Amino acid sequence: MSDIHGCYEKFIEMLKLVNFSDKDELYVIGDIFDRGNKPLDILDYIRNHNNIHLIKGNHENMYENFYKNRIYGVTWFMNGGQRTYIEIMKRGAVFNDSLYDYISNLPLYEIVDNNILVHAGIKLPVEYKKLSIKEIMNIQDEETILWYRGGIGHEEKIKGYNIICGHTPVQVINNSSENAKILKANDTYYIDCGCVFTQVNGKLSCLRLEDKEEFYV
Repeated sequence: MSDIHGCYEKFIEMLKLVNFSDKDELYVIGDIFDRGNKPLDILDYIRNHNNIHLIKGNHENMYENFYKNRIYGVTWFMNGGQRTYIEIMKRGAVFNDSLYDYISNLPLYEIVDNNILVHAGIKLPVEYKKLSIKEIMNIQDEETILWYRGGIGHEEKIKGYNIICGHTPVQVINNSSENAKILKANDTYYIDCGCVFTQVNGKLSCLRLEDKEEFYV
């Protein structure tokens, strides 16, 4: 899953739909915060389940930047961060400090079997076919992993691997709300189906890694 954006009820509905159990592993590739009403409910659920793994998204990073310097509040609030901020402040300074420690230690990506899970995308160098996957990932910087959109429409295959990312809603990629489903292009899967954007037929999607079956709520 990706880009749940505070939509706790849809998150729980999806877990029921896929029959999520203690035997499963779930990866959420960023952006549980902002825009929706219950970002911390999602956070609590994830932190209470050792088999749910959160990867950092740009919205978690905006909170992280704001914690370090409030000048970043303008950017965060312009991107829907006010609801998350209010909920954090209700819980107090001790919670805020512990949250920052948690968020700042989130991974920027995970490699699960032959799947590269990353929030926004990967910027491939010209010579990428000569590099190992470890070398490719080592040259990615945080801003690219969290914000990059330059590869959309220019997807390149990494032999033996799929790239699975969120960040950019498929409605934006398609310039249409008619078919809000996971997109695949050259073994890159775009799984942000605009969960929080109900005005453009937004859905929460889930991609099963083993067989790439798609689920929607």
